[in-house]
Amino acid sequence: MTNSRYGQRQEWKVARQLRSHGARVQVSPGSRGAADVKARFPSGKAWNVQVKSCRTGIPASPSAKDLGRLKISASRSGATPVVAKVTPKGTFYSSARSGRKLKP
Repeated sequence: MTNSRYGQRQEWKVARQLRSHGARVQVSPGSRGAADVKARFPSGKAWNVQVKSCRTGIPASPSAKDLGRLKISASRSGATPVVAKVTPKGTFYSSARSGRKLKP
């Protein structure tokens, strides 16, 4: 499986997880735009999510440019910018602004 196909599958995995928490979810086609996944929860909170994944170990962090784009797009839509790191051990969510851990 190619790296891009693997990454796309991980984006869909994150989307399924967020849906299981009651969120309405949109996956960006072809990973275009700042956020790979956009989620809106029943509570009204919204997340713009950049997904990073790896087959082993710890996924790379988004570049400074990608983080900047994510923060700007989230601000414009009133969402929280979130980085989702998908590893073989699970999916971990953190704020792109503060780095604190988040739970859906």
